Order: sequence, then C-alpha cells, then structure tokens
Amino acid sequence: MSAFELLPAMLESRDIECDRKRMDERIEDYRLREPSDNPQLIIQKPAGTDLTSPCVPEIAATDLTLERLRTAVAKHGGIIVRNMFSQASVDTLIVAADRVIDACADPAATVPASAYHNPPENLRTIMPNRDRELANTRSFHRNSGSAMCVEAPSVAEALLQLYERHGLKQLMTEYLGEPPCLSAKKWVLRRSKLPVAEAGWHQDGAFMGTNLNSLNMWIPLNKCGGRTGAPGLDVVPQRLYEIASAEGAQFNWSVSDSMVTDRYTEDQAVVMPEFNAGDAFFFDHLYLHRTQYRTDFTKLRYAVETWFFGASSFPKNQIPLTW
Repeated sequence: MSAFELLPAMLESRDIECDRKRMDERIEDYRLREPSDNPQLIIQKPAGTDLTSPCVPEIAATDLTLERLRTAVAKHGGIIVRNMFSQASVDTLIVAADRVIDACADPAATVPASAYHNPPENLRTIMPNRDRELANTRSFHRNSGSAMCVEAPSVAEALLQLYERHGLKQLMTEYLGEPPCLSAKKWVLRRSKLPVAEAGWHQDGAFMGTNLNSLNMWIPLNKCGGRTGAPGLDVVPQRLYEIASAEGAQFNWSVSDSMVTDRYTEDQAVVMPEFNAGDAFFFDHLYLHRTQYRTDFTKLRYAVETWFFGASSFPKNQIPLTW
C-alpha cells in the first residue's frame, strides 16, 4: 500500500479551474459511448448448487490481491478490506464532505468557486432530461445527506489520485477485465442525518441494470455500524445472481423487509458489520443491503461511495465518466 496521504493543504492548493476542465473531459468522454449489448459478465451463476456459507469475508489491506477480491465477491457478494486508507486521509475527507455537502445545501444560493464547489459545465447537458434531471438528482442527494463528488472536481481529482496511489486503478482494471469508468451519480460523499430515516433494502442493479460488470467501494470515514451508535450497513451476506422481487416494497427498485425476513433463513440472517475509519467495503450491483436503521443512533456517519464499471459495460443512466 502506498504511504500517500490526502491532506487539506493539498486539496486547497489545487488548480480548481484545471480540475473542473479535467472533469468536463472525463464526463464528455462518455457522451456518445454506448454500453455493449452482450458484455462478458464476470459473475456467472454456477450450474450446480452453491454450498458456500453466507458470510462477509474480511482481510487486511496488505493482503488484498486480485484473486482474493475476485473469489470473495464471486462466492459471498462482497468483502471488507480493513485499514485501506490512513487516518489523515479520512480526516481530510470528513472536512471535504462537510464543505461540499454544505455548499450544495441551498439550490438557490450563489456559491463562490472553490476546491469544495465548482461543478463541471457539462453536468447539466449530459443528463437525460438536462435541468430537470440534474435538479432531481441534487434534490435526492440533499434529502439523503450526500453530494456528488463531481460537484467539487478538485475533491474528485484528489480522490482519483488517492485511489491510484493505493493501486486501485490497476486492481479495478484487472478485476473488470478492461479499463474502469466511474459514475457521476454514484460517486458520492455522504454525511448521515439524525434521526436516521428508515432506508429500504435494495440491490443497485435494480435501477442501474444487470447486464454490466461493477464493483462498489464504500469507505466509512469514521467508526460506524454494529453497536457503535453511528449507522453503517445492514447486509444479506451471500452471493445473489438476480434481482429480488419488489413486491410489497416502497419503491420498484427496493425490497420489502418481509421479503428479506421470509426468504433468508436463520443461518443467512442479516449481518450488521462494524466498520473502522478507512476500511473499504467492496460489493457489486447484486448485493442486497440497506443503510443501517435503528431509532437510537446518536452519531453521524461519514462515507465515500465509488462505483466502478467496465469501460464497455456501464449503466448509461448513471452518467459514466472516464478514469
């Protein structure tokens, strides 16, 4: 692992106009691209019965390899990599999350350009319905305590540098079998709201599509989950191969509590992992999960969520951008 650390002075000394133009270019690279109709999918349903015990594997960051990542996701749906990022880097990202989310809080406000807010010029025109789509996306993030990383290109570019110095660009390329791209809509800085709203069970493939290769990296920026008092994630710890029924759920892309309770037996019960600041939780678009919900949470949870897709198998509706 690289000793590279992301520090506030590095963020605030960046060339914000250069970063904005670079993000424009990353988004523009995918304006005319369309995903393959018949991609070679990484995860294939086995012909026989899969007897793998449901669990959430854990390894240290120093033990992360392509083979361990690929095996864990294929067999269990996800894997927690402990101590992936340094305390200094996650502390910087907490400050960044506060400033970016606060800058996006009032849609009517005029916010001066800075390292923490300088949206790319083509973000509106790349959306399927332009202003309406962008306004709805921003409203969704405001209401859920989050903001797209691309709202602050200097933060986004610094994150890509951090990821690359930790070997993640090479790892994602090898895992996906082709160069990776990211998603403007699904690359997100998160700061939970209190009280925590009840969130629905879901698989991201329900709204992104399933004919693609993906890997999400969810980075908690402070201790959360389990019984820490800050919401983490509830997960169904097993490999799934299709989208679960939305019958009885609040949204057509979510899964009802009763379905989760009825479908999964005691040995497949919901798991509430405890996360440390700087861990990385990898899972794909078929993993069943939700934001952890209880009425007694007293602490905020900060996180960064980054979805990676293959350069030829991506969800066009999530606004892909090149890496």
